[in-house]
Amino acid sequence: MLFNYSTPLFAVENNSLSTSVSESRRLALVAAREGRFDESFITFEKLIKDFPDDVGIKADYIVVLTWAKKNLEALNLAKSIDLNTAPTYCVNALARAARDTGKYVQALQLYELVIQREPNNLDPVLGKVLTHIDAGEFDVASSNLSALRQNYPNNIEVYRALSYLGQQAQQPVIVIDANTHILELNNKDKDAARALIIAAREAGATTQAMMLVEKYPDAVDKNEVDKINNDAAALYIAWGLYSVKDPANRFADTDKALAKLDGACHCDWNTLDLGLDKNQNLVFDRIVALRNRYRMQEAINQYEQLVRAQVNTPAYVLSAAGDAYLYKRMPEEALKAYDASIAKDSSNIETKFSKFYTLVELERFDDANSLIDSLSKDVPRYRARTKNPVIRPNETKLEIDSKAAYLLAYGDDLAGAEAKFQALSNTGPMNHDVEASLAEVWRWRGWPEKSALQMSKATHDYPSEILPKTILANSHLDLRDWRVAEAEIQSLVNDYPENASVQELNRRLELHNRRQLTMDAFTSQSSGSALGSRSKGLSAVLYSSPIDYNYRAFLGTQYEYANYPEGVGHAFFPGFGLEYTNRDWRLTGAVSQAIPTNNGITSTLTAEYRVNDYWSLASLLDINSSQMPLRGLRTGTSGDLVNVSSTYRWSDLTSASILAGYMNMDDGNQREMINMGFDRRLITKPHYKLTAHILVDTSHNKEVDVGYFNPASDVDTKIILDNELTLWRRYERSFGHRLQVGAGQYWQKNFGTGSTWSVSYEQQFKWDDAFEIDYGVERSRHPYDGVSETATQFFARLNLLF
Repeated sequence: MLFNYSTPLFAVENNSLSTSVSESRRLALVAAREGRFDESFITFEKLIKDFPDDVGIKADYIVVLTWAKKNLEALNLAKSIDLNTAPTYCVNALARAARDTGKYVQALQLYELVIQREPNNLDPVLGKVLTHIDAGEFDVASSNLSALRQNYPNNIEVYRALSYLGQQAQQPVIVIDANTHILELNNKDKDAARALIIAAREAGATTQAMMLVEKYPDAVDKNEVDKINNDAAALYIAWGLYSVKDPANRFADTDKALAKLDGACHCDWNTLDLGLDKNQNLVFDRIVALRNRYRMQEAINQYEQLVRAQVNTPAYVLSAAGDAYLYKRMPEEALKAYDASIAKDSSNIETKFSKFYTLVELERFDDANSLIDSLSKDVPRYRARTKNPVIRPNETKLEIDSKAAYLLAYGDDLAGAEAKFQALSNTGPMNHDVEASLAEVWRWRGWPEKSALQMSKATHDYPSEILPKTILANSHLDLRDWRVAEAEIQSLVNDYPENASVQELNRRLELHNRRQLTMDAFTSQSSGSALGSRSKGLSAVLYSSPIDYNYRAFLGTQYEYANYPEGVGHAFFPGFGLEYTNRDWRLTGAVSQAIPTNNGITSTLTAEYRVNDYWSLASLLDINSSQMPLRGLRTGTSGDLVNVSSTYRWSDLTSASILAGYMNMDDGNQREMINMGFDRRLITKPHYKLTAHILVDTSHNKEVDVGYFNPASDVDTKIILDNELTLWRRYERSFGHRLQVGAGQYWQKNFGTGSTWSVSYEQQFKWDDAFEIDYGVERSRHPYDGVSETATQFFARLNLLF
């Protein structure tokens, strides 16, 4: 806003001049006042030519030139006169011309000359102040205006100059102060009302701006009112990102923003004319609000309208569109949006974080690692603040380090992730985000009790945080605390139904509450007959949905078939049972009937006890055991089996187990057995794992002369290298394969030692989190009674939740 505080005073006609000259000057001035500058210029140029020494004529022409905005011509003409003797009105006009052309030093000198001549005239004083403002000398102008406010407390023009200072210095508070005083002096001043409304909007006082519009409806046009409504919507959008005490109200501000945008548009969003800048800005804000409101598909639809209209979309809108695509599990589209956003605003680290998660979803771990490494290099660990000697940790650096740790976890390197999070926790032990992340990794490593203990404290200390609550509920599911977990999950679903982590947690509970079918089947052909030259088998169990949280009924069957030199053996074990699970125990009881061997009813009891995150114990009692060798079953032999076992699981990488068993058979044989195993992960990569399995099995049998393979004593040792490679993954759906290569030694009393080997290849297909199937083939060699037999087996496994 520019203000003209000077009114030129024109020379009184010199009586010595002829009447025609005076009349020509008067007519030239009249023409200039009426805007006929070309006519006025011709007259003045002729007069100057005829009277080159007449200062009055030149002074009047200088003023006319400034009226016509020909400031440089006016300043150039002024060089031909002595400014010390020039009329004051001319000097004042030249000062304004110098100011308007950026010649601030000259303008200040000219205003000072006017002030010396007219010390009581406020106009040149204000002109000098305005020149300081235009020159960017805000401190000088502010100091001068403070003095003027004291000397002229009720002068409107002083406050207009103050308002101009606030506008140029981009300090809307000063503008608000100045124009509030003007309106107190004259409440009908529309210019002041308009400046006040605009300043209130620019200061973020949107509510006050809207109230001022109601008070001064004629002060601003519809365009300004639309800006205020848009700013109100933007303000509600911003407030909508902050946490609230009551989760039910967390979208209140965002809903207000959307309502404001609807009111500002008064349109069909689907057919909005995006050729207008105003409409584009409305859509920009609406996409962000829809994203914040988790109305993601609407945000995507609105964004794609912009794409079709080829609108130059701002970075923050592109980022919001990326968030919507990622939420809707469209990572390829999300990545395009994030890349476009970063290209326009490379300083937005939040968008880069979002891109990081998108790369992880796309299984592009190397790219995700490169991105997080580059961010880590660019961001210092500590923040040094100007004029403050205290150095504080950089929270952004901590967030980057946390994501680097999570990247290890997403790639199955849970040990590496735990080490990183533990180091971050040691550096900042009070950071609850790091503590929650560490607890989450503990749960993934198979330590739910440890995780739950930490998250129970966290949910008490930070009751409004969602992450600790989801980790705690997941831990309770791991621990089989069904009732507790369901209550926690239902509370989260009620409060945060749109949260992706909560949705995944609820999905997990929903899957637990489904029926389950498991099946294992095989068919095998062997070069020998110790276990049958041709054999096949099937084991299937159908579980009911949970009954009263802890119980599941089940139907099961086991089928075995084999060819022996003496004939065919086959057995069918249909049965039913009941399973009970709680935090510490898993108990099952089952009854089945062997058909057609008529060996009576098989009764099976199992018990598993979870001591802690590391130790577990188990036992089995099997009367008329279905684990009796099929070759013995076909001759009517039966046996009772009992075993006990213990497993110690250090982590996801290492475990060891031992089992001791005893079977008493009705043919007089008694079998004692010990099985030991040790598993150790050797290599962990995002898509590849190599695990070593060391197995040692030994047995002793009382009787030797029986109709089934029954060594007096034996020891079977084997080491297996287990290679797992994920070929493809898309969220819950994945496809991979597995190659196991094993070799070992088998010793049998009276038959010596022979080598063993096995090669197994399988493909693992997971359609989703409710259906998976594995299938493969194994080739193996093993000696029996001193004769090595080679076998080929095809197998398949299925797990279905429905």
